Amino acid sequence: MDEIGVMLSMLGSVKILMGKDDPRDYRGTNVKRTTVTAIECISADGRSLLPMIIWPATTHRANWTTYPTPRWHYAYSESEYNDSKISLEWIKQIRDARDT
Repeated sequence: MDEIGVMLSMLGSVKILMGKDDPRDYRGTNVKRTTVTAIECISADGRSLLPMIIWPATTHRANWTTYPTPRWHYAYSESEYNDSKISLEWIKQIRDARDT
């Protein structure tokens, strides 16, 4: 099992064209960043479990999964990261999906 954080960036509408010697620093202007964590598990023989995508929030938001990937699992965490509660929920969801 492993986890990885993916940073999503939503650039503002500002575009800047400048020379390479311009002393002003425009990097990061109007950039909103959100980190999403994914946990996955792959065995040595190549079998894998469906991933769990963890959104940074205190409650679920419907627009996260407007076009969800079938059978992937989704969760939310105020800290943006995986914890034992989320991992246990992921395993339970995978077990329940397998049993149906």
